[in-house]
Amino acid sequence: MAKRQSTEFWERHLEGWQRSGLTQVAYCASHGLRIKSFSRWRSKTRDAAQAGNSLLTLIPISIAAPVTGSVVQIYSPGGWRIEFPAVSATMLADLLRQLP
Repeated sequence: MAKRQSTEFWERHLEGWQRSGLTQVAYCASHGLRIKSFSRWRSKTRDAAQAGNSLLTLIPISIAAPVTGSVVQIYSPGGWRIEFPAVSATMLADLLRQLP
């Protein structure tokens, strides 16, 4: 049975591969690594990095006209949407200032 390597082992090799300028196949061959294992760890670290980059980021907004209707909807370019009961512009601004 093959020996299981630590996360640190693979992180060092992934960083070494990026600095090397070699293809994945060439790097693995020169270091005695299985390309399948290398690719799996590369995917795991890339997925983890992407998950870390999906933190909520707020952008400044301005209210150009009085809110009409019973629901306020805020849309993001990333696809999320927030809906809440309509409030006055002053109240909405106060609520948004309280966000971290």
